[in-house]
Amino acid sequence: MNGKIVDTNVIIRVLKGVSELFPLFDEMENLYVSWISLGELMYGAELSSKKDFNKAHYKAFCDQMQVIDSDKEISDCYAIVKSQLKRDGHPIPENDIWIAATAMARNLTLVTADKHFEFIKGISVEIA
Repeated sequence: MNGKIVDTNVIIRVLKGVSELFPLFDEMENLYVSWISLGELMYGAELSSKKDFNKAHYKAFCDQMQVIDSDKEISDCYAIVKSQLKRDGHPIPENDIWIAATAMARNLTLVTADKHFEFIKGISVEIA
C-alpha cells in the first residue's frame, strides 16, 4: 500500500476547521483510516451533546477514506510494536498501538498530533 493513515486526532481537528490540515485531504484516495479510529470517533459522539449529528458527520467524513480492518498481519505487527515499546519503557495508549501496527503492516505513513508515535521503530510518522 502507498499513502497515509490518519489518526483520530487529525480527523477531529479537520472537522473542527483547522485549515492548515485541509491540504492533507486533497487526495482522499491515498488516505486510510483504522477501524480503531472509527470506534474512537463513535465513542466521542456517544458522549457528546450532539450525538446523532456527530455520528453522521464522522461517518460521512470517514466514508471518503478507505477503512482498514484488523487482520493477522496487523495482529503480528501489534505484538512487535507493543513489545518494543515495553522493552524501551515507552508505554502509549492501547488503541494507538493498534493504529501504529496498522501503519506498519500496510507500510503507510501515520499522520497524527501525538508525538509518542515517534517512539515506535519501523513506522513513518508525520506530526500534524
